[in-house]
Amino acid sequence: MNDLLWLGAAAGLFVLLHVAVAAYLYRSAAADGPDHAGEYIPTQADERPTGPADERVPCPTCGVPNDPSYRFCRRCVADLSAGLSSSAGGDGRKRLGS
Repeated sequence: MNDLLWLGAAAGLFVLLHVAVAAYLYRSAAADGPDHAGEYIPTQADERPTGPADERVPCPTCGVPNDPSYRFCRRCVADLSAGLSSSAGGDGRKRLGS
């Protein structure tokens, strides 16, 4: 019977501790001010300039226009530095050692 009493006391203390922590977190979140979770904050990557479509490099495999600074296609990850020669013969993959 004594063990059951200790178990009940431990469970009650556990619940009381969790309620106290939840109340503390709720109050501190309310004191921080309004919630800005839904706001869009632009990043530096969003501010990158986009040039005209003719400055883009088309992928030799899938044809998607890519930024000239890209080494690999943004859609199919094909090597853009290989140029059109890789699409002329085979599947565009290189063998090891060649």
